[in-house]
Amino acid sequence: MADIRKVALSAHAAAREAGEDTATRSAARAAGQAFATTHVPRHALAAARYAATAVRDATHSSDADPATVTERIWQYHPVRELGPC
Repeated sequence: MADIRKVALSAHAAAREAGEDTATRSAARAAGQAFATTHVPRHALAAARYAATAVRDATHSSDADPATVTERIWQYHPVRELGPC
């Protein structure tokens, strides 16, 4: 568990280093939250939200909303299968 925590914290450190690049920052945070699901399954919800934000911020503005919706639909069922946390 300690190794996983180090990886998650490293991902969050990378997010802080991303500066104004919101897509990169959100992608790094998504990775950190995804690793953290090993000890708190509910972190999957934050990972999903950060991933959708990364998609939105990396997409040309006119396509951002449909891209975000597509990402969230793709995420919905696997996260829902976690059940109550």
